[in-house]
Amino acid sequence: MFDEYETRKKSLQKAIQVAKREWGNIKSSLMYCGEIGEFCEEDFMIGVIEEDVIIREPLISPTKSVSGYAPTFYPMYLVDNLIIMDDKMPKYRYKTVEALYVFIELATKAVERLGLVGIFCIGFGSGYGYVRTGWIGEKGRAEERDIFYQMFYKGRVDYDWDFHWTSVRQRLKLIFTRFMAWQNNPKLYEREVKPRAKVKPMMV
Repeated sequence: MFDEYETRKKSLQKAIQVAKREWGNIKSSLMYCGEIGEFCEEDFMIGVIEEDVIIREPLISPTKSVSGYAPTFYPMYLVDNLIIMDDKMPKYRYKTVEALYVFIELATKAVERLGLVGIFCIGFGSGYGYVRTGWIGEKGRAEERDIFYQMFYKGRVDYDWDFHWTSVRQRLKLIFTRFMAWQNNPKLYEREVKPRAKVKPMMV
């Protein structure tokens, strides 16, 4: 029991350290957007509770939303993704599915602190994860993600960018400003973020 306790405690502590490191990277990249503050474990339900040598893992969500727009968080996946992402880092850098979901979670919370809410947080977080890793997540609208991608790369794709680059900060500032404008002006949002046309199958 004690060995299991120590193992699980070390895993959570490692995940928290990785999360703090990547939060710092996101903070650097969003510097021109505003101050997101420090990483807070409680925001993601990550924590170690010591009581009679029992360690409690992050709570499992009672429901798992099937909606791509729902701002839901799955801490039990976040912890695993943080650890696996870090283990894969020497070989793959940030080009992993685990990194995608880590950045969706962290960037979503970061821009929430900057004033975005609901689907706009998710949309930004999904776009951030996409341009950082090259992988596409299921959260947010595809149209928002595509606009994020186009504004960030402007025709030139390189997933190995650094968080502190001035060009990265400037582009993320432009994208954040666009998302904030959509949030403040529903008509602008509907005009610029048109849903993709649905093609009906032909009857034969």
